[in-house]
Amino acid sequence: MNKFKITLGATTLIMVAVAIVACSKEKTAQQKTTTIQQPAESRDYTLAEMAEAMSWEEGKAFFENQPIKDYTSVCEKVVNDCGFDEKSSGFPYSIDWQWKISGGNCDSNYNGLCVVIKRKDNTVADANAMGYYEDGKLIIIPTTGDNGFTEDGYLAVGASIEIQNDSVLISEGIYTAYYDAELGRYVAVAVDYEPLN
Repeated sequence: MNKFKITLGATTLIMVAVAIVACSKEKTAQQKTTTIQQPAESRDYTLAEMAEAMSWEEGKAFFENQPIKDYTSVCEKVVNDCGFDEKSSGFPYSIDWQWKISGGNCDSNYNGLCVVIKRKDNTVADANAMGYYEDGKLIIIPTTGDNGFTEDGYLAVGASIEIQNDSVLISEGIYTAYYDAELGRYVAVAVDYEPLN
């Protein structure tokens, strides 16, 4: 009788151990699936992740030979001079913070610049950024939480963008955003531009 109880107890322990291992493996598989799917649903890419996630049609070739342009010293100068208050030297802009693909369409899966509109009057009612011309650069300071920066602080401009209501063309490139340590976030970016006239 004791041998039967011992055998029954051992069998029960084995079944419980098998169940625990099976549940643990299932839970691990679910966690791996969730982790793998997460970046595809999010716009919070690093620059490298964004380049890797894109197809050739979306603009992967853009990242092949683009140097990173760092004009953060110009951004720092403007941010320190102007802060985030509206100044007479700044202009309000409405910006679509999406990736511009060939043909002029916007792709909401990726960060970047797609459409930039300079507001005709100096009100900020429809604006989500301020722009300042300094040292031959256009400094863009987002005024809302939305911006086109990658998680690691870059703005990728995949194609030249003509600013509506202005005679300026923003040059394509990868630009380093300025990080404000006090605020704990990226707050501005300086981009190359050329006049259209």
